[in-house]
Amino acid sequence: MSDVISYLYAALVTLPIPIMLVILFILRKLYRHKWKAIHQTANIMTFVFILAFDAILIVQFDRSFIGFIFLALLLLLAITIITQYNRHEELLLRRALRGFWRLNFLVFGMLYMVSVVYAIASRMLE
Repeated sequence: MSDVISYLYAALVTLPIPIMLVILFILRKLYRHKWKAIHQTANIMTFVFILAFDAILIVQFDRSFIGFIFLALLLLLAITIITQYNRHEELLLRRALRGFWRLNFLVFGMLYMVSVVYAIASRMLE
């Protein structure tokens, strides 16, 4: 059982970028509209990047940081809602949630890339 979990974590950590490219290719063929496919890929991959980032943290530090990740998500949601309210003087929840989710894609995509580089460098220096 623990081997299966280890293999799932390993696949999750190493495969988000190829998975993203495959999903983008499939959605581009399905939608036949480049930007709609890109947005849908980002929507799907946001969740994968969040899980992959947590998996890398588990491997690096032998501890799950999912609680801190949820806290960061709540903070980003609050910032997104406040920013949207200040810019438009009304709260359009759908628009705020879409911006929040796209911001999470960028943030956790970058955190994933940085943590992969850090993990590789730390393993090489051991």
